[in-house]
Amino acid sequence: MVLASPKNLVYGIKLSSVGPARVTGSDVVHNPSGMDLAMKLHYLRGVYFFDSQAAQGLPTNRIKEAMFTWLCVSYRACGRFRRSESGRPYLKCNDCGVRYLEAQCDKTIDEWLGLDCSLQKLLASNQIIGPELFFSPVVLFQVTHFKCGGISLGLSWSHVLGDAFAASDFINGLGQVMSDLEPSRLPNYAQPNTNAQQKLAKNPSPPPLSIRHVDSVGDYWISPDNCKMETFSFPVTATQLNNLQVKILGPIQSDQIPIFELICALIWKCIATVREGPQPKLVTICKNDTNKRTEGECSNGQTISTVEADFRVSDMDPKELANLLAKQAGQNEKTRIEEAIENENGVADFVVYGANLTFVNWEDVDFYGLEVKGHKPVCVHYNIQGVGNEGAVLMLPAGAKEFGDGGRVVSVILPEKEVFGVKSELRKNDLLFGNELE
Repeated sequence: MVLASPKNLVYGIKLSSVGPARVTGSDVVHNPSGMDLAMKLHYLRGVYFFDSQAAQGLPTNRIKEAMFTWLCVSYRACGRFRRSESGRPYLKCNDCGVRYLEAQCDKTIDEWLGLDCSLQKLLASNQIIGPELFFSPVVLFQVTHFKCGGISLGLSWSHVLGDAFAASDFINGLGQVMSDLEPSRLPNYAQPNTNAQQKLAKNPSPPPLSIRHVDSVGDYWISPDNCKMETFSFPVTATQLNNLQVKILGPIQSDQIPIFELICALIWKCIATVREGPQPKLVTICKNDTNKRTEGECSNGQTISTVEADFRVSDMDPKELANLLAKQAGQNEKTRIEEAIENENGVADFVVYGANLTFVNWEDVDFYGLEVKGHKPVCVHYNIQGVGNEGAVLMLPAGAKEFGDGGRVVSVILPEKEVFGVKSELRKNDLLFGNELE
């Protein structure tokens, strides 16, 4: 199948801005926590696909009307960053608005989903913050109309605002407003602890292993790593998961290892087998902090920990690696990360995803909680922009309509030169099939 140039697949883009229906107030600012600032070079890109029946209830004016209302409570999404006299970034909640894009596509949704997953970047803006902070929106929203009458809703979310759980809450709340419902979860804009820096200074911690200091990027907030990265995704059905559990753990399965750690162990081994030079023995794990996350929390509240293998990963049995990931993860490094940021007064730049090979568990994110007039998306894609050279692996829930109940979708972000070899190794380990390698 010969494709048109990618730049011609999505066309007729119209730009506008949408702000809250009422003024937020004068001199309202948000001071990001150290953890927030650690994530400022990363961005989340989500795309939600709706069929033609759902799209009938989503004309442009209805979407914008709902945004006017929802942004009154989600006002941080409309702000712009500034710097204090010390150089530390803060968000001025000045109602400048969310950037709104509307575009056209001559493909049907089914045809689009059959294309390379890297093209999803055309459905959610890749704009980043900078180089002029006061002009740069922190949230962008793109509506793309397909030939079949369906639409996609693309969310571009600056990670400095919050993690994937916060981004999902934001768009799910917007969906409830579009459906004329009261939002079930309002954003919880609790301010970070202003005494954190003093507390951390009295009890210095070892440097965190999960982040990497990078050269200053100034006001152009994107990772300076120059390695060309490539993303590919694949589903893992419930049947595949059962077969993998039997293959790796045995029919009795006396060792109960979660699916996330099981799949990550296989992928870790595959990447280590292919990677030239030192193997990735130290990896980072990002998960939801279910014990500390409050309802509607809009922050970077996920846990970040590391695991280190003592010997060559490519020689290890997948079961050993899975046990290592499940049982030997270190303590949450959030406090250590915040201290590293505060020691630099919030001015220094860091990479989290891809500082080490990073495994991100998004199984619990309510991506399919976006419901409009009784219709859920037929498919949801999420990705991270700004991943460092070591790469990242994301695990998402699979849509029941697309892959059946109990499945997962795995997205892998790696240096371009490693992708072919890693795909081949994944195929050997029954995670990929022939048609997914084309």
